Amino acid sequence: MTCRAGLAVRERPGTEPTVLCIHGFCQSSAYWAPTLDRLARAGVRGLAPDLPGFGDSAGAPGPHAMEAYADRLADLLDAAGLDRVALVGGSMGGVVAQHFVLRHPMRLTRLVLVATGAAAADPPTALARADAMAAAAWTEETVRPIVDGFFHQRPPEGDLARYRQIALAASQAAAVDAARSNARSRTLERLGEIGVPSLVVQGRHDRARTPEHGAALRQTYPGARLVVLEGVGHTPQLEDPESFHAVALPFLLEGR
Repeated sequence: MTCRAGLAVRERPGTEPTVLCIHGFCQSSAYWAPTLDRLARAGVRGLAPDLPGFGDSAGAPGPHAMEAYADRLADLLDAAGLDRVALVGGSMGGVVAQHFVLRHPMRLTRLVLVATGAAAADPPTALARADAMAAAAWTEETVRPIVDGFFHQRPPEGDLARYRQIALAASQAAAVDAARSNARSRTLERLGEIGVPSLVVQGRHDRARTPEHGAALRQTYPGARLVVLEGVGHTPQLEDPESFHAVALPFLLEGR
């Protein structure tokens, strides 16, 4: 891990096009480590930051909001000497990615949105869950259902324990703020402004961001291609890495 623009960053060396991977809620850059390794084997530079409030950036200052996170990514690119990148965002990271391309459109070459959407399905319920999270003790019992919900194909217990520890490493206050911001975020009506080649990947059994969320993205965003992966849930890059990377890597490296 390195530190850039005040964020902990997982990096792999390589050449252009640089790929920047953004993790989801109560996750960290570790969720993209296998993708970075595959990019490195292809000779491609990859970066994955821990967003403020999460992972090794748990102590990084806020605000912990989707738009602010997007701007922190632009700061990260400046610190890394990068003008443009291909961007991959999973779950909440996909929401951040949408705000990034809308706020910094000239800094993007390609976009992959994974297990995400352009609006919360039920904002009041999502906000109520954030309130309940704020009132709860920040313990393994609190994060267990969050982490369990990431997977349709349940990982080995040792891996699940590691993912719970990643969730527990987050700042509770930052997680609550991020959850509230995510619940209020809505980019659906602005997707037509995105002018880069884009790929939307959904898991067939994702309970948080269903294939219908992907269909809504695809319908509103005519430049996007939608792929629904069978047999996986909210983390297709971990649940079925072969199928996910067989779709995502050729798209990211197209024209290289």
